[in-house]
Amino acid sequence: MCLDDYRRLADSLRTPPMFADVLPLIVRPEEIELLLRTSQKELSITELSGLLRLPQNVVRSRVDNLYGRGFLSKKGEGLYSVRSFERIISRHLSEGRVGTLGKHVAALADYRMGEHVRQAREDPYPEGKVLPIPDAIIQPVSVVLPYDTAVSILTKARSMSLRECGCRVTYRNCDNPLGTCLALNEFSDELVERGIAKEIHLEEARDVLKIANAHGLVNQALYTDWLRGEVFDICSCCSCCCIYLRALMNYGVKHHIAKSGLVASVDMDECTGCGTCLERCRFGARRLENAKSVVIRENCYGCGLCTTTCEAQACRLVLDDA
Repeated sequence: MCLDDYRRLADSLRTPPMFADVLPLIVRPEEIELLLRTSQKELSITELSGLLRLPQNVVRSRVDNLYGRGFLSKKGEGLYSVRSFERIISRHLSEGRVGTLGKHVAALADYRMGEHVRQAREDPYPEGKVLPIPDAIIQPVSVVLPYDTAVSILTKARSMSLRECGCRVTYRNCDNPLGTCLALNEFSDELVERGIAKEIHLEEARDVLKIANAHGLVNQALYTDWLRGEVFDICSCCSCCCIYLRALMNYGVKHHIAKSGLVASVDMDECTGCGTCLERCRFGARRLENAKSVVIRENCYGCGLCTTTCEAQACRLVLDDA
């Protein structure tokens, strides 16, 4: 294969010109034709074998390798199509395969963030929703909860798996724990099949959520379809790495993340003004006034992190009736 073949591949993957030199670093010459074929339509191993004039066992080996490395998506029992350059790079970064990217890593990480923000601005619906952490102190306690929690979503899931946080693996702006992302159903199945995640049970997932609370991480549900309420991931997010929280906090995409339906409330008689809740809040929803903690309601997303470390037990989540 020559440089013209890589240029054809770059065009088919919608690769930005500034990253044309990346493809030769991550794609082997013998893989180009297969990727070009699967950029045109979904194809089976049998169909690819005929088009490439290669034995099925050779094609299967290449397809399995490319699927495992995040280049191909799989539909049903065996129809494959190539992902876009942006999706391929996102998987390389978030799954820790940066060794092959050389000097381009930092620029590609910025590109990934920029693409996420662009898509968030174009999408009229939220892509994520803040969830109250399981240990949050909520008042009043209802038998029928009018809001989602991570546990309520996990309980309904057919399957779930645990993997490292792709945002913290990519950006490494903090030392918070990595093993906190919980994939669900079809997304979980794909990650387990590709060796990126390990299948776990509900009680193990509960333990992960407790670790998240201990480190001040925000529980967040991510959606494949907001209108249908289809959740594919439950993440425990820091505001310094998470591309969803950063799109909201740093880039002003206010509709990108929906609020939980709850809001923090402070008992002023009990509050000692210690400031712990200000340190825990990831949304800039707290300030001290007259040595008391005040909630900035419009900034509060109802995550509940402030309620679990209030030694005075002055903080609660209540239904947001705004």
